[in-house]
Amino acid sequence: MSERTRAQVEADEVAFFDKYYQSRAYNELGWRLRIDREVHNILRVAGGKKLGRVLSLGCGDGQFEIALAPHVGHLTALDISPQAIDLARRQMAVAGVNNVDFRCQPLAELEWSTGFDAVVCLAFLHHLRPADLPGILGTACRALAPGGFFYTQDPNAHGALRWLGRRTIGKNYHKYHSPDEREISPDELEDELRAAGFGQVHLGYIDLTLIPALFILRNGPSWPLRLCRPADWLWCHSPFARWASGFYSVSRR
Repeated sequence: MSERTRAQVEADEVAFFDKYYQSRAYNELGWRLRIDREVHNILRVAGGKKLGRVLSLGCGDGQFEIALAPHVGHLTALDISPQAIDLARRQMAVAGVNNVDFRCQPLAELEWSTGFDAVVCLAFLHHLRPADLPGILGTACRALAPGGFFYTQDPNAHGALRWLGRRTIGKNYHKYHSPDEREISPDELEDELRAAGFGQVHLGYIDLTLIPALFILRNGPSWPLRLCRPADWLWCHSPFARWASGFYSVSRR
């Protein structure tokens, strides 16, 4: 079977996530804990300094961008889902945030500028066609200002719980995932980042249980989710880290 076109992939992604946002298909406390963890990690990478210009690709409903907004000068955020962008703009107004520009726009139509202090892809790269990845990484590299960084977070192809999930819940495993998303090998992504022009690439692990649990417990009790963050931290700083559910990369030119 030939690889699906970009337009086909984008149409299915929009349809999947429209249902996702309509049904709030996640535990809200778990989602807030995840967003807080990602913001903390970004600020750690930034060395505690306020970021000037930031670009976020695949922003979804904007909760991460709204949480990051107090720590940046201006943030441009893209997503292809009109429903997600509408929700993001409404949430931004409620939060009183005025330094985020949410755009409903395919990445292929973005007129890239340069001088970004950070380009962020939070749970985004694994939704791209593999054929599109090298071009996007290379463009992101060229868009960074001196000293800027490219941050990604994606599911780990070697995740132990992902392996277990496929074998215990069978076909139901796929209801939590859009049709074309995939898991990514950290080592393979590192090779892609270096080929794209990044001279410094750091890989780290960030999740074991929190992200799976916030979907599985969408209608369940919230208290177990408070235990996930410390459990994830311990796992991701142990010799078993490479089998975590999610990983991040930080790359500089």
